[in-house]
Amino acid sequence: MRLLTAGPSALLLTAAVTLATPAVATTSETPSAVRATAAAPAISIAVKSTVVEKGKKVVVTGAVTSKKVTKVTLQQKRAGSKWKAQATVKVKADGTYRVKDKTTTAVLRKYRVVSAAGPKKKSAKVTVGVYEWKDLTKLKTRTISGWSVEKSVQINATAYGPALVGYNWSYATRLVDYNVNRNCVALRARLGLGDNSDATAQATISVLSDDAAVYSKAFRLTQSELVTVPLSSPFRLGLSFTVDNPGNLPTAPNPVPVAADPEVFCTSA
Repeated sequence: MRLLTAGPSALLLTAAVTLATPAVATTSETPSAVRATAAAPAISIAVKSTVVEKGKKVVVTGAVTSKKVTKVTLQQKRAGSKWKAQATVKVKADGTYRVKDKTTTAVLRKYRVVSAAGPKKKSAKVTVGVYEWKDLTKLKTRTISGWSVEKSVQINATAYGPALVGYNWSYATRLVDYNVNRNCVALRARLGLGDNSDATAQATISVLSDDAAVYSKAFRLTQSELVTVPLSSPFRLGLSFTVDNPGNLPTAPNPVPVAADPEVFCTSA
């Protein structure tokens, strides 16, 4: 799941200008340099990270160009709301500022900084997503075939739960998936084989992001791995498995694939 650093500065160029008196010259900014100077923001803004876990702080930094702006206020805006002041801080002697905002809800929000003392100035806007871990087993499934939700499962004699548990029956498709609407950026779970698997069983478990595998690994009995899989804000998130038969037996040994304690790192608009 990854920041913004902004703050354009004027580029000073020099050009010789021939005056009426021969051999006398001076320098001045070119028109492009003048435009660059004029375009420099009165208040610059940057965030330490555009992805923040709920309960932690958004850190905003920047600088002001006017020495008359001695204080700045951090404002926040969410969808359907107006700008609201979050905190006011003094501008340091070197013109920079640093301000924090504690997060309490997992929602996308915009930030800007405005002058609180001196001439009325404001920065550009930056967007920050505040995310929280959600129990995947409590989300509504789109498809569930060859999987079930269980309160508890054993992996290598250790209990975990809740869990998504796969079954190698006569399912044409072994898939469980969810529409997460591009609001999630990571999945974490303990993936492996449950203790009810046959002794020589093996299965490959895959994490799907918009139907493309972003994680895939084979497991045998007693094997598992605690993983955090980054996601590129997919519309659909899924888990699938295939039954492996490395010994080329007439009938592959029966595995019980498991995704224990599955969670997704999500926000809302």
